[in-house]
Amino acid sequence: MRSALRAEGYRVLEALDYRGAENIQQQHRGQVDLLVTAISLPGGNGYELARTLVDVEPDLKVLLVPGETGAKMSRYYNAACSELQRLTRPFELTDLLQRIKSILESGGLTAETS
Repeated sequence: MRSALRAEGYRVLEALDYRGAENIQQQHRGQVDLLVTAISLPGGNGYELARTLVDVEPDLKVLLVPGETGAKMSRYYNAACSELQRLTRPFELTDLLQRIKSILESGGLTAETS
């Protein structure tokens, strides 16, 4: 995913875990346009991470890439799935790139799901 995004001209900042993502957000405040995260992360979950980072930077856009369907995600992670963009695995890289472009061109959190 990282290579495909870079090949499309996106600047990619990577974090290995929940805390690392928070640190990146603090170091690059106002410079990050989109958070792309899995739900299952070391040190926390991606939904909570998204809510935390959006609380600090309301203009941050989010794409969740869960391995679970919306119902499972909501049940296991206490996530209000309809609040965030998501792209459920498996997906093609072209789907990911199209979704990212669409999110970046639109405003913040939306109810679009897949």
